[in-house]
Amino acid sequence: MKRSLLAGFSALAVSAGVGEVVRRMPLPTWDRDSYTGSVVSLTGGLQAVAGVLAGTALAEDGWARVAGMSATVSSAAAGYIDDHMEEQFSAQGKGFRGHLGALKRGRVTSGVAKIAIIGAGAAFSGVALEKPRHVRGLVIAGLDAAMIAGSANLINLLDLRPGRALKVTALGALPVACLSQQSRPAAVALIATCLGTVRDDLAGRTMLGDFGANVLGAQLGVLLTRSSSTPLKFALFSVISGLTMASEKISFSAVIDNNTFLRAIDQLGRH
Repeated sequence: MKRSLLAGFSALAVSAGVGEVVRRMPLPTWDRDSYTGSVVSLTGGLQAVAGVLAGTALAEDGWARVAGMSATVSSAAAGYIDDHMEEQFSAQGKGFRGHLGALKRGRVTSGVAKIAIIGAGAAFSGVALEKPRHVRGLVIAGLDAAMIAGSANLINLLDLRPGRALKVTALGALPVACLSQQSRPAAVALIATCLGTVRDDLAGRTMLGDFGANVLGAQLGVLLTRSSSTPLKFALFSVISGLTMASEKISFSAVIDNNTFLRAIDQLGRH
């Protein structure tokens, strides 16, 4: 319990503290147009990454810490490329099909770079968590890696409205915090990071961007892999994969807006 409180408080303090710092140090190169046309800062991603790093450092030990840091650093690097280095890559594709189609034509998009970087970090995390010594262990490590990478991508897909990705991340981490003694400190730290970041996000002053959303999703993926049995991992991966494939055809925002319950949760706290 003490470790959970320490990790949670530290993650909350760091993410909120970074928010206060960047409000006093405007970063115009991080400004983007929001879905409403107003200017919003991507510095919410800085808050999220800082909180996750602080929380992981205090909540985990040994190979679990290595796995969490690997997922965080790789997903942050990939997100930064997508947010800030698009001009250094070929014309962008849209969705997995668009990016892979561009790759077949010999063009490397930032999306392809993101897939490669997150995939490599997730694979390393999977091996660190499972430490496989036989074929079955390698298969489970691969499943872990797929869940971590898939979760990073899914949370990023949800970062289209204020607070949405943060709410989903916190709700996803809540059962882990309640049911898994082993992963509770890291889950509490992730929820605290969301709390430390959500005020400015809901107000429309900041957004996570790929930089922050990828990191939250990857860390959620690490938590889910650590706290789940193999059958549950397969079930969760099926859900993640299904939602990701569905996003190629349907709009999550349209589905949420057309459902009274989901719309109420989605709009909760927005200014």
